[in-house]
Amino acid sequence: MQSASIRKWVLALTLLAVILWTIVHFYNLSAQKSGNLTRIVLEPLGASYRQTNLSITRPQMIPADSGSHKTLRQKVEEWLALHHHSANSLLAAFQVLNDANYLKEAATNFPDNPRVELTILAHNTFPEDRRKWLDLYKASSPSNSLANYLSAQTCFQTGQSEAAVKDLVAATGKPDFDNYSLESQLDTEELGLFCGESPLKSIEIARAGSTADATLAIIRQLASQMADLQKQELNVGDADSAENLAQMGTILGDQLGSGASGNYIVNQLAAITVESMMLEPLNSNASYDFLGGETPGQRLHELRQQKTTLGKLAADFAAANSNLTDAEKVNFQERVKIYGEVPAMRWVVQQHGDSPGSP
Repeated sequence: MQSASIRKWVLALTLLAVILWTIVHFYNLSAQKSGNLTRIVLEPLGASYRQTNLSITRPQMIPADSGSHKTLRQKVEEWLALHHHSANSLLAAFQVLNDANYLKEAATNFPDNPRVELTILAHNTFPEDRRKWLDLYKASSPSNSLANYLSAQTCFQTGQSEAAVKDLVAATGKPDFDNYSLESQLDTEELGLFCGESPLKSIEIARAGSTADATLAIIRQLASQMADLQKQELNVGDADSAENLAQMGTILGDQLGSGASGNYIVNQLAAITVESMMLEPLNSNASYDFLGGETPGQRLHELRQQKTTLGKLAADFAAANSNLTDAEKVNFQERVKIYGEVPAMRWVVQQHGDSPGSP
């Protein structure tokens, strides 16, 4: 592929400080038979950077126009008044009633609030102004890679692969991946309790069709778009760009499956899917620096083992969970907030499963 220009980015990494900063990179445009492709250049990551298809189901929300829901709406309005229609209270009202008017009110009054911006983007509330909200989110959250990942997905979707790669490179140099899921859950649970729901029902409402679920769906689309570009690069013989896309996919998987995002098993499983998707097209027997000297074949084997372990845990948990009381289910959810979902699931299996011990 004929190069027009290459700008290199240098990545500096400190594992325990969780700070990875990138200084510029990459690409050039080539006209091939099938269209324009972008050459992707990244400096190799150090061996220390790397840590370890789940469908998203959305439980049915209470219909907003049912007779029984009018009382709930009145309670929501009362709660909003008590909280002076703050950004967080409006987002919780949107979650409970699934009424976009609350989200639009938040957009009007709090356009610079990162949680408002992410919710708008995750639910695509203003599709005609999506770029405006993406830019606002980038500006309000300069260290949050999620803003760049959402932007990259939109760029791919609109045929701007070059701009998408720029966003991907920028995302690899940002230390955070924050979808504000815990804050959103706590606010929505508080509203549910205020409306007279039980603790368990409040938790279920908070987890149903959440912004975190919608965001994960977008990230999965992004991973598929990255894999498509990687195949195009391989088809024109650009193995270096394909390798660098795999490196960026590995970083995306790591950010998705670790930290606060990794507190939930659905994100850990999605992270495994993303990384596997990006590694499979590479030479399975070649050693790569960004894999710490491992081959894709070795890393894929590790990922399959992780997926099997998580799958067994999920099955054991489902069997044990069916026998829990409502109070025990609430206790489990509190442990999720403190320790993460996987440790909490293991605790349930140890306490209530057929056999003790972690899976």
